Amino acid sequence: MKALLLLLAASTAYADGVTELRSGQPSFDPQSIYKVPRGGSPFTGPADAPITIVTWSDYACGYCARVQDTLDRLDRLYPGQIRWVDRELPLDPDHPVAAEAALAAAAQGKFRAMHQRLYVLRGRVDRADVELLARELGLDMIRFRADLDGGVYRKQIDQDVADAMKLGVTATPTFFINGRPIHGSQTLQVFAQVVDEELARAKQAHTDYEGLVATGKLAADAAPETSNEGIKLDPKQLYRVGLGLPGHQNGPDDAIVTIVEFSDFECPYCAREAPVLAQIRKKYGDDVRVIYRHYPVLFHADSVIAAEAGAAAADQGKFWQFHDQVFGHFGKLSRTDLDGYAKAAGLDVARFDAALDDRRFHDAVIEEGASAEALGVDGTPTMFINGQPIVGAVDEATLDRIIKLHVDHAKDALGHGLKRAEIYPTVMSMATGDERADPASIPQVMHIEPRQDERARSVAAACRRHDGKGAAQLAGALAGDPKHRAAEVCAGEGIDLR
Repeated sequence: MKALLLLLAASTAYADGVTELRSGQPSFDPQSIYKVPRGGSPFTGPADAPITIVTWSDYACGYCARVQDTLDRLDRLYPGQIRWVDRELPLDPDHPVAAEAALAAAAQGKFRAMHQRLYVLRGRVDRADVELLARELGLDMIRFRADLDGGVYRKQIDQDVADAMKLGVTATPTFFINGRPIHGSQTLQVFAQVVDEELARAKQAHTDYEGLVATGKLAADAAPETSNEGIKLDPKQLYRVGLGLPGHQNGPDDAIVTIVEFSDFECPYCAREAPVLAQIRKKYGDDVRVIYRHYPVLFHADSVIAAEAGAAAADQGKFWQFHDQVFGHFGKLSRTDLDGYAKAAGLDVARFDAALDDRRFHDAVIEEGASAEALGVDGTPTMFINGQPIVGAVDEATLDRIIKLHVDHAKDALGHGLKRAEIYPTVMSMATGDERADPASIPQVMHIEPRQDERARSVAAACRRHDGKGAAQLAGALAGDPKHRAAEVCAGEGIDLR
């Protein structure tokens, strides 16, 4: 216990993104359940999923378009556990052609594809535009045109609007997760927190969606300014953070201080921090290891492909050589540049290029970023030093003081019986939060059988990095729904676990 206390001693609201339809109206209490109807709207995902997310949005709503990437990452974090119900609330009720086109595509099994294209165009479409999209998707054009000409889906859109007004929805986008409201374009952390809580409620209740919302409130009843808030990382709190993808570690497994850095190859502040971390490693030697985890910022044009290139380099055991090339030539991330860095790092360039052409590590690096966001990371670089968060780039002197504090406390803990390899697992056993990318990447002092949902995440993570052997070994102890969900993810990566 003395050793645990010594280790602990080392760690000493978002604006809404909504388009208002009616201002000054009551809002929704984020902690309450509302009786939200699904209506006749199209849905994607399993019909028996434990989580149902009902959304009111509009294709012309900029905030609705902005949140789509967040929703995609949320779906990745909870594969097979979410049913998405999309309801329409057109900003211009006299011109609902985008909403009609989406519903007409849904009738032919192509809702999600049309939905995505309409958001890319921000709903700025007319009749000719939606027909071009329909043709691109291979829809039956005679049926599609007849549906629009006959106003087949006007009644359904009117019902979506009526249900929204009755419930008190006054802005887009508005989400309800098993009846729990989320107001506007929020962070992934906000969504993940509610999904986690609702998964636990659904598991305990043993009922379907209608049962979960049956006794919910019938309409908005909170103060107009009430909204969801994210929780910022607390520098006095320790967070449970795994060691990321294989091959991204610089330093020994039994280092007594672990620095996990979420970084982006296109981030200038990350480039500034890279030599600082290199100096820290040099100064403290085997007492410190640095773990690079990918958090490609999506508005950086080349960050995702650069992260994939880093993972491809790690697959050949040359991540840090490639890392140094990228940051040593910061700002140059064309495909030709990446190939040059691969060659300079001593990689098999043909194998490297094949990985990039196949987007072999795309899902793995996106999952890394999603897990960071769900924990509360919202920028790069963000470091966790034995679980303690440090947000933003810091100078060498400041980082050195923080590292020395952790090294000193870790050495005190060693004097009270802990072994070097037990330091990080012990810290993680006391930490808060979830490692959503790959829980198996958190080392343990002793074997503890992971929960089925955590094991399923680890199986999915192994498949996303195309480790079929590792996935099969982990999947051996899975059963029931977790096994099915993991197998579905793996099938999408070309790995058959059935």
